[in-house]
Amino acid sequence: MSTALVVFSDNAGVWWLRYLKPGFRHCFVMLETDRGCVWIDPLSTGLTIKPLEGFELAGLMRWYKDQGMRVVKVNVHAGKTAAFSWAPMTCVEVVKRLIGLHDCAVLTPWQLYQKLHKREQKSNLGKKSLTFSFR
Repeated sequence: MSTALVVFSDNAGVWWLRYLKPGFRHCFVMLETDRGCVWIDPLSTGLTIKPLEGFELAGLMRWYKDQGMRVVKVNVHAGKTAAFSWAPMTCVEVVKRLIGLHDCAVLTPWQLYQKLHKREQKSNLGKKSLTFSFR
């Protein structure tokens, strides 16, 4: 697995989620594998894992954005061998572990979004180039 989509939604199915930032009350992940995508949704009532054969991340990204959700495409960092610090099993913690993000300061979906968005912007900095023409 090398690429994932982290999706942020306003799912407020549990009463305590209403205290979180609207639009960032829940998060889940789509992992890309060599056989297709896998949807992993950590809820307070259980963990849902479903294979999505025949779907590509680009199409899923468009669909979730069309539904009004925020989506961040990330590279999965699987090579790190350090153990994760102890934390309660929340949607954020499950997503962090799946994408290889070691940051104990990230606790809410909004904080995770900010962290991933900043990381995405940093990785895109090197991809931009300027073209000059001399006459």
